[in-house]
Amino acid sequence: MPKATLDTQFVSDAFCPEGKRKETYFDTSMNGLCLEVRISGGRTFYLRYRDTRGKTRYAKLADAQHVTLHQARTLCGRMRNKIAMGINPSAEKSIKRQVPTFGDFAQDRYMPFSQANKRSWKTDETLIRTHLIPTFGKMHLDEISTEDVLNMQQAGLKAGAAPGSVNRRLILLRYMFNLAWRDWKIAGVTENPTHGVRLLKENNKKERYVRAEEMARLYDEVCGSQNIMLKHIVAFLVLTGARRNEVLHATWHDINMTTGKWRIPETKSGYARHVPLNDGAMAVLQQMQDVSRSQYIFGNPNTGKPYVHIYYAWDIARRRAGLPDVRMHDLRHTFASLLVNNGSSLYAVQMLLGHTQIKTTQRYAHLTQETLLDVSNIGTAAMAATLGRSLHSDIIKGRHC
Repeated sequence: MPKATLDTQFVSDAFCPEGKRKETYFDTSMNGLCLEVRISGGRTFYLRYRDTRGKTRYAKLADAQHVTLHQARTLCGRMRNKIAMGINPSAEKSIKRQVPTFGDFAQDRYMPFSQANKRSWKTDETLIRTHLIPTFGKMHLDEISTEDVLNMQQAGLKAGAAPGSVNRRLILLRYMFNLAWRDWKIAGVTENPTHGVRLLKENNKKERYVRAEEMARLYDEVCGSQNIMLKHIVAFLVLTGARRNEVLHATWHDINMTTGKWRIPETKSGYARHVPLNDGAMAVLQQMQDVSRSQYIFGNPNTGKPYVHIYYAWDIARRRAGLPDVRMHDLRHTFASLLVNNGSSLYAVQMLLGHTQIKTTQRYAHLTQETLLDVSNIGTAAMAATLGRSLHSDIIKGRHC
């Protein structure tokens, strides 16, 4: 076991004696640091130490081609401190090798769990495939930092995603790490890098309602879309107020053309519901009987399966109509608003939209100024009839009863 005072020149000139495969030189100035020189010319820094049972062990620090001697000494000092705290370097490296990449974790562990336990697993799959995998897929779970998560947020906003969309990605990522860390205790995952990262502020108070003239422009562009199914999908959304995925996954088996009833087997609330179809919706279905070629009413003609998404066709149509801020979900808002504005009760709207709580429906109880004025005029006329005279002349003259 030759000893030497390691310096930059020695590290560069050290050689392996003839007849040996390797030679290890032990540093005289730093306890435990040694340099292994192989017959091939390769050089590696190691730390020699004794484990808790008194056995001599060697822990690799770094290849001498990749770090300086000063850096090797720093690594050596850090590892000695870990050993002093009872951390086994060999076990630590073994754990490191067991840590999966985010992509492998998502595919092999999380998605099977999501499919078995979550009704929204398809949403998870889409978010993971389109946003999380491109960002974190090749990184090991223990390599993903809080800074990486913050960068994901900012990148999403710069790409034009709405704060709510970016938040959905963060919420899913947080949930996945909580499972990996707390529940499944995956080796090497010792924290959740999303902790401390705040959700972006969302402005959900202002609902977007599509006016009649806007709807006319929008539908003209929808009808001109290269996606021949878009006009049928949008028409059915407008006429039923259904959720996008409920329409995309609707099957002929769910429709009773005789009674005009649509059974939605799996809804957001987790229960099946039955929707009475108006004349307009039934007319769309009658058209689709000549168009549809699969069990899915609005299926992709190329695959016979539901569209994964129709965002791009929709985005082109709304922008050509000069309505880039109109979301497909706003058609649902508009449907509910029209019902309320035309005298439907909140209970009736609640039943048609499939809300389990009336407070959810109340957000759609939006009355236009014209409707409020009509209601006010009706009240004035009723009061005038009761009193037997016109009210407005007395009020204008300042004479109140």
